[in-house]
Amino acid sequence: MVAIPQPPVQDPNLAAVDVAMVEREARAPRRQYLGMSAIGNECSRKLWYSYHQPEPENFDAATLRRFADGHRTEDLMGERLRLIPGITFMTLDPETGRQFEVVDFDGKFKGHMDGIIKGLIQAPATWHVWEGKCVNEKKYAKFQSIKQKNGEKKTLKEWDPVYYAQAQCYMGYSGMKRHFLTVGTPGGRDWDACRTEFVPEDFEAIKDKARRILEAKYPLAKTSNDPNWFACKWCNYRETCHGTKKVPAGSD
Repeated sequence: MVAIPQPPVQDPNLAAVDVAMVEREARAPRRQYLGMSAIGNECSRKLWYSYHQPEPENFDAATLRRFADGHRTEDLMGERLRLIPGITFMTLDPETGRQFEVVDFDGKFKGHMDGIIKGLIQAPATWHVWEGKCVNEKKYAKFQSIKQKNGEKKTLKEWDPVYYAQAQCYMGYSGMKRHFLTVGTPGGRDWDACRTEFVPEDFEAIKDKARRILEAKYPLAKTSNDPNWFACKWCNYRETCHGTKKVPAGSD
């Protein structure tokens, strides 16, 4: 009889670390505002729930490790940028000692920039918002393919609408007209970049979307009525939106 492969037994110390990570995350304070990092999500209903009826996101240890890896990769990309001769690069607001913050709608709509940078070789006199993103190899390859096809300034909007909306918010609220994005695979072994221009019309449309979400008394329209649609299947609000949980009368 062929032996059935058994899953490897996890080291008890590492298992204890996983438990501690999940417990620490559960104790972390939750965001009390609509985030500019999320406003580009195509489902306004999900964004409405995230602000008006937030539910905890129960991340497992593997996901938390990926998040940590991403943060460290983004920090590494920032360290590398400081090696450019003549660069001016800041990740903290010198007035507050914290991340650069942009706010609207009485603090209900908020974002925190990774940094600001001046001295880029393509435009040395222009201040840019800087964001660093760590992505998997498949998403990274897609970035490079789009950049090769469209040129750098048209890359971000097609590659990731959520990151694009975030970029437009940060430019619009900070007054800067350019955005510089570095994209790396985990650990920063491979990385690339693109610059994006400020588009006032897109910025105003994003602000209008945020206003609708914040001011709506009831959940906004669903992106899909199919709970098994790929965006709904993994949504934190799937049961509330499609399942047995009740939503206020008058919602879709």
